[in-house]
Amino acid sequence: MPHRVTTFKRHRISNDVLILILEKLNPVTLYRTCQAFQRVWMLVMEVQSLRYIFELAVVGMKDGAAPYSGRSHLLRLQLLMSYKKDWPRLYWTDEKKVSVPATATKVDVSGSFLYHVGHQSLDLLELPSCRTSRPPSQTRHLKYITSAADHVAIDPIQSLIVASQITGNPNGQIGLRLKIRNLWNFDKHPKGSSATYECSTHMSQPIANVSTVICGMRIVVTLEYVGGLTKHLLMDWSTCQAMWLEEQDVVLLNTYHLLGVRKVPNKTVLYLYNISDMRSVAIEREYELPPIWAKSTMRFARNTSPNSDNLAPSNALFYSDPTARVLVLMAKQQGPSATGMHWMFINESFFRPTSHPDRRMVPWSYWSQFCLIRELNQGVVVGNPHVVGSRVVYLEKDGTVSNQGSDRTRLSVIDFSPYAEIPAPPAKLWTLVGKQSPLRPSEIRREFPPTSTGGLAVESVRATEDNVVLVLENHGNLKPVNILTFGVPTPRASRHDQSHPSL
Repeated sequence: MPHRVTTFKRHRISNDVLILILEKLNPVTLYRTCQAFQRVWMLVMEVQSLRYIFELAVVGMKDGAAPYSGRSHLLRLQLLMSYKKDWPRLYWTDEKKVSVPATATKVDVSGSFLYHVGHQSLDLLELPSCRTSRPPSQTRHLKYITSAADHVAIDPIQSLIVASQITGNPNGQIGLRLKIRNLWNFDKHPKGSSATYECSTHMSQPIANVSTVICGMRIVVTLEYVGGLTKHLLMDWSTCQAMWLEEQDVVLLNTYHLLGVRKVPNKTVLYLYNISDMRSVAIEREYELPPIWAKSTMRFARNTSPNSDNLAPSNALFYSDPTARVLVLMAKQQGPSATGMHWMFINESFFRPTSHPDRRMVPWSYWSQFCLIRELNQGVVVGNPHVVGSRVVYLEKDGTVSNQGSDRTRLSVIDFSPYAEIPAPPAKLWTLVGKQSPLRPSEIRREFPPTSTGGLAVESVRATEDNVVLVLENHGNLKPVNILTFGVPTPRASRHDQSHPSL
C-alpha cells in the first residue's frame, strides 16, 4: 500500500479580502508588510485608504481624530503628500506678514499661537493649519489687558494659558508669579485651584531668561540667572503643589516622567524622575554622559509635538507620531576661546523606567549606541534649535553680510522621518552614529527669499507642525513677523519656492 503524503492547498486571498485585512493594520505594521510582500506593496500603491496609512508611517505621523465625513482618505492623502514633499524641500505655500510694536517685550510662539507682550497687554494670534481645519483666513486674534509677562505657555487642548512674571520682594529676593487662566477669556481655569500662584525664588541674583512648558497637569518654569545658574519650578497647575529642581536643564517627557541633566563630581548625568505624585518625586534611573561634556553647559531643545495620542487636537487630520519624537541635548563648550558645540539626538522613547535594580545605572558605553552626535560651531548657529516631532529646525549664518551690515542667515532642518529614503549621513559632520540608532538624518537648507524678509535680518525662528515663524529685526517702530505655512492649497505658479532659483 503506497504511503500517503499529507498535502496542503494554498488558496489565494482575493484583493477585496486582503484590503479589508490591511486596513486594520497600523501605519508601521503596514509599512513593514509592504517591505516583505511585493503584492501587498502594489495593492497599497493603488488603494487610496491604504496608501494614506502607508505614507503616515513614512513621514512619522498618525491618523487624527477628525471624522471622515467631509474629510475623506483622498483629502487626507493629498494634504499628507503635500507635507511629505514640501517640508523636506522647505517649500511653504502661504505667507502671512504681521507687524508687532517694536516696544513689545516678548515675541514668541507657544501652542498654536504667536504672542507678543506689551506693557499692560497680551496679544495672541492663532497660527494657520489646514491639517486642523484652520486655514489662514479663519485664524483668531485674542487680546487681554494684563501686566507684562516674561514668558507665556499655551495649551489649546486644555484651553490653558500660563503667564510667568518675575516680581520683586521687599527683602530683596526675586519672586515668581504665575497666572493660570482659561485661554479663551483669561478667567481662572475651571480645573485650577487658583487663578494666580506666587512664590519666592530664594535668590536675589538677576534673572536673564524665563521659559515655561506645559505637559498635561504639569508645568515647568525655568529661570536662567545672570552668571549661568538655573532653577526649575515643577508644579501641578491644578493643585498648585510645587517643588524646585536645580538641574542644569530639565525636559518633561510626559505627565509622569521628567528628564534632568545635572553636574555631579567629575561627570554629567541624566536623571529620569518619576513625577506622577508631586509629594514623592523620585529618581528612577541614571544615564551617564560622555566625560568630555563634564565642563560644558548642557541644555535640552524643547519638542513641541504631542507626546501622547491624548494630547493631539481632536480636529487634526493627522499629527506627529508620539513614538517618533526626537530628543535633542546640546553641550556647549565654555571659556573665552570656546567655539565648539555638540548636539545629541536620540528617540525620546528610549528613556523609560526599569524593574531591574541592576539596570538603574546606564553607562554611556551602552546607550551611546542609540545616539547620534553632530558637531557645530557656536558662532554659526543663531539661538537654539526647535524640535517638532522628528524634525529639528534652526537658524544659521551663511557667512555673508547684508547691505545693512547684518549677518545673513538661512533656514536649516535636520529631518529624522522614520521610514523616508535617506542616504547615509556625511561622516565628517557626525562625530557619532550609534550602530543601534534608528535615526537617519536628512539635512536641508534654504536661503530666505527677499520677498519673505523684505531685506531685513532674521533675528530668530520658531517652528510648529505646520509653520515656520520668522521674527525680523525692527523696522522703524515696528517688528515684522512672517508666518510661513505648509500645506495650504494654492496654484502651483504662486508657490513661494518659485522665486528661489537655486532650489
